[in-house]
Amino acid sequence: MYKTLCTLLMACFTMTAASATEPQSLDFDHGDHNPMLYPKHSRPFDKSIVGWGDRSVQWIYAQPVGSNPYMDPTGANCAVDQHGPVWFLAPIASMMAGSFVRSCTIPRDKAILLDIQFVSDTYPCPDPNFGPKPGQSLYDFLVADSKTYLMTMTLDVSLDGVPIHDALDYHYVSENLFSLKGDPSLQPMFDTCITGSWQPVISNAWYMMFRPLSPGMHTIVRKTTSAMGVTNTFTYYLTIQ
Repeated sequence: MYKTLCTLLMACFTMTAASATEPQSLDFDHGDHNPMLYPKHSRPFDKSIVGWGDRSVQWIYAQPVGSNPYMDPTGANCAVDQHGPVWFLAPIASMMAGSFVRSCTIPRDKAILLDIQFVSDTYPCPDPNFGPKPGQSLYDFLVADSKTYLMTMTLDVSLDGVPIHDALDYHYVSENLFSLKGDPSLQPMFDTCITGSWQPVISNAWYMMFRPLSPGMHTIVRKTTSAMGVTNTFTYYLTIQ
């Protein structure tokens, strides 16, 4: 059975309108050691970071292969179907070691969710043995299954040359099952469990949500090494307008 490990395996909604005004008393922790990020357990725009991460998975799955931002090698499709106060910065599709670059233009006043790497565990799949055991919930089954896939062993992220401290700590697992509707064109190369209808899923991922950046040019660099020793460096050149 094939599942989706984005950024390591090539193959791998509807946004509710939200106010762009941040509830600063809830979201900002001025003692945080990564002031460019929303704290891990904050709720920017009335949603947890993992909740926004789940939305980003829905967004990636919803886009057809020809305009899917994950499949895009240059960043030309980075603005596809972007809505609301949070801008989703998709991973770069690559299973090879090396350095990869994307460019993206982002409106000012948008928070930026960097999708570093995620496993999306969708259900059902063609494998008849893929399912929960007696007495096991579907959520617990999918979370346990997601942990069997290779994940990043080391992680370095920087914004404009300033490193993120303790980057591996920004790891999240979906709080509950959520639903997505994958575009059928993604099924052959992205996730063979895509049915084309709404189906339950969990994500197991690393996300970072950057606070809105000042107008001008910015650079995010993220470098990972997998359990297999494969090192990828992804560089995002961002123009904030």
